[in-house]
Amino acid sequence: MPNKTKGTSADLIADDEDWLTFLNPTLCKAVAAESLTHLLFRIKQAVESGPDGAQQASAALLVGIRSLYLHTAAHEAAVELYLLSLTGDLTPQDEPLQLLKAAIERGKAKMERGLTPS
Repeated sequence: MPNKTKGTSADLIADDEDWLTFLNPTLCKAVAAESLTHLLFRIKQAVESGPDGAQQASAALLVGIRSLYLHTAAHEAAVELYLLSLTGDLTPQDEPLQLLKAAIERGKAKMERGLTPS
């Protein structure tokens, strides 16, 4: 898989399409494993290349996390909560955006106090 660009001049190690390849049920397991092996090797090379490469590797992993989130139980629950919010039957404090903002705020405050490992 060659490096890809996404609307900028910066080369990406992996984009959404690369990560979602591993979720494609029509792919043979060996093909997915082979693709993942190549992707992980490119990430390893980037990390070993120095600070700029490490930043590229970190960005590639974040793209993977964001892409794969759509296939998690957390995403399923978020969609279910969102659909419930559309009915108008939730209390204001249970609205998705209120819940998320409050949790994010608590998490960031905890990180700033140094209570969680980075």
